[in-house]
Amino acid sequence: MSPSSGPPTAGNSRIARLARVVLPLLALAALAILPKIGIGAYTSRLFFVTFVWIVASVAWNLLGGLAGQVSFGFAVFYGLGAYTAALAINGGVNPYLSFLLAGVVASAASLLVGLPTFRLHGPYFAIATIGVGEAVRVVMTNLDFTGGASGYRIVEHTRFNYTEHYYTALALATAAVGISMALRGSKLGLGLVAIREDEAAAADVGVNPYAAKLAVHALAAAMVGAAGGVFARYAAFIHPDGVFAFQTSVAIVLMPIIGGIGTLWGPVIGAAVYGALQEELVARFQQVHLLLYGILLILIILFEPRGIVGLVGRATRRFQRA
Repeated sequence: MSPSSGPPTAGNSRIARLARVVLPLLALAALAILPKIGIGAYTSRLFFVTFVWIVASVAWNLLGGLAGQVSFGFAVFYGLGAYTAALAINGGVNPYLSFLLAGVVASAASLLVGLPTFRLHGPYFAIATIGVGEAVRVVMTNLDFTGGASGYRIVEHTRFNYTEHYYTALALATAAVGISMALRGSKLGLGLVAIREDEAAAADVGVNPYAAKLAVHALAAAMVGAAGGVFARYAAFIHPDGVFAFQTSVAIVLMPIIGGIGTLWGPVIGAAVYGALQEELVARFQQVHLLLYGILLILIILFEPRGIVGLVGRATRRFQRA
């Protein structure tokens, strides 16, 4: 390497580090300004749903991406959060306090789910989470005080405010990304990565895999539960076959895989792509949209396991070599 090649490399490194800080802040500022410059109801709804999906996607990635535990049961926490917030709001609780309560209930439920299922490994754990999700959906369909199969309606005696819902979801998505960033550099985050790579070796160096997985599961469930509560207030009507549907769990798994499982921004990118395409796919291909999701998932796993983030990284490296 020539002496003149050092400084540009160092400069590029500093620029890259600066970009990683500045670009997200610029994106957040732009999203915060959007309602002020005027966006239509449809666009506002599209952004709102995307923010909710970002929270769910980032939360799942804490367990599935960092710890390597593939769960298909996150619809349980999403649905419990939605119903908890709905019942609390109808009971006169402040909506924002109801979101916190939704997270607490979902986190408590995660312990009931995690205590037995985290003793399983590999596909057995994934199958167990599917069974738990379907069992909870059936139970909620038959509960009278939540409306059962007829669903449950939220009644707020205030005018519907698109801007308030938009900023609520944006704040929750920002908090979710912040939690993910903080967790990655923490002792728990490093322990989760060790568990993902080799659980036995992680235990040998002092990590308690069972406790660590329960802890991150509870954190992820709280985030998803709060997201479910925010969505329930916006929708004003929830149904067990919607919020507890297996399709919801599949969507939560699919988003980080699309963006880049185990990465910081992959779940955010995947949720943005899914949020933009979901309604269009459901509207145009109502009978086969799940099949399309499955095909997309298979293609990503076969050709680019690290998702969009991996694809961009590969393209960047080729460009640099060229």
